[in-house]
Amino acid sequence: MRVLAVALACLAITACSKSTTADLSHDVKDAGHELKAEAVKIKTDPDVRKADADAKKVGHDIAVSVKEAAADAKVEAGKADEKAKHAADDVKHDVKDDNSKN
Repeated sequence: MRVLAVALACLAITACSKSTTADLSHDVKDAGHELKAEAVKIKTDPDVRKADADAKKVGHDIAVSVKEAAADAKVEAGKADEKAKHAADDVKHDVKDDNSKN
């Protein structure tokens, strides 16, 4: 008799566990569907689309500005290099002139 009572208790616990698992599984699936529906709403929202387009434009504008600044810096670096070479040549000639006088 005890074995039967324990078996019935285990069966009842298992049945509750399956029911709880099924409910949980159903809840998770429902949450997934709701999340997907909200994601679609956000994706198609005109304000979100406008913000996305604005962000892309700003990113593009920044990239163009950085590229232009890099090109300007390259030109200025070339000018500085030329000035440094001329200054070095001037010093070299001054040193030669001083050495030839002595």
